[in-house]
Amino acid sequence: MRDSRQITPQVLITTDFTPESERAFYPALAFAVEHQARLTLLHIGAEGRDAVPWARFPGVRATLTKWGLLPEEAPRTAVAETLNIEVAKMAMRDHDPRLGITDYLRKHPTDLLVMATEGRTGLARLLSPSVADHVSFLTKSHTLMLPKRTTGFVDPQTGRSTLRRVLCALDFENDQRPALTYLREWLPVVSGGNDVEIVLLHTADGDDASELLLPQRAGLNWRREARDGEAVDCVIAAARKLDMQMVILSTRGPLGMLGRLRGSATDRVLRELDLPLLTLPDL
Repeated sequence: MRDSRQITPQVLITTDFTPESERAFYPALAFAVEHQARLTLLHIGAEGRDAVPWARFPGVRATLTKWGLLPEEAPRTAVAETLNIEVAKMAMRDHDPRLGITDYLRKHPTDLLVMATEGRTGLARLLSPSVADHVSFLTKSHTLMLPKRTTGFVDPQTGRSTLRRVLCALDFENDQRPALTYLREWLPVVSGGNDVEIVLLHTADGDDASELLLPQRAGLNWRREARDGEAVDCVIAAARKLDMQMVILSTRGPLGMLGRLRGSATDRVLRELDLPLLTLPDL
C-alpha cells in the first residue's frame, strides 16, 4: 500500500459479466469508497472493444445510490465530486484472460486486485490453471479472491462490511514486514472501521514468529496461534475451528508437476473453505 496521501490508491476488479464477478464488485467498490481510490473495472474477452456491452458492467452510480452515498439521479460527475472516487471501465481483446490481465497489470500496477475465482484440483488445475492464481503470482499483485460459491463480506444492499475474524498465515522464512504494513493499512478499510480479530498462524515446528513485530492500529486485535502439521492443512483446520471469515496467505513460487496436480495452496484453501482469500506476494 502506498504511504503518500498524494498518490491515489488503485483498485482493479476484473469482470466477465457473470453473477459471480458482480459479487466480487461489491468489496472492490466498498474499498474504493473507504480509501477514496481509483477503481478500474476491466473486461478481457474475445470480442472487440466496440462489441462489448457496456451496460453489462456493474453499475457504480446505481450501487452507490442504493448504499445511500449518492442521491437519486446523481450525474456521473457526482462520483468524483462527492466521494472523491475515480472510476474507469475498460475492455480489452484477448482470447486468454490470464494473458490479457497480466499484460494490463504489468503496465498499470494496482494496490489491490479483486477477482472471482474457484479452487481447482487434479487435471482440471493442470490443464486450465486458475486465472486469479496465475495472474496474482506473475504480477506479484495483492489479490483478493472471492470464491464463486461465497456471498462475500460486503452487503450488496448497504455496502457495509461484516468482516470481523481473519486468519493470517505468512511465510516466516521471508521478510514479512511489507505484508504486515500492507495489512495495517488495508484491513481497517475492508472491515468498514469495525474491530477485527486477526489470528496469526504458524506451525509449531516452523520458524519462530514470536519475535515478529505486529502492526498496531485501532480496531486491529492480533493474537498468535501455533499448530502442528503441514502448513496448508493447518490453515484449513484452523479456519474451520475458529469460524474465520477470511484467510490471508503469503504466496510462493510455482509448484512442480505433483504439486500442481494436488493444487496450489490458494486453490486448496479456496476449494475446501469457500472463504474470501487475500494473497500477499513475497517481494
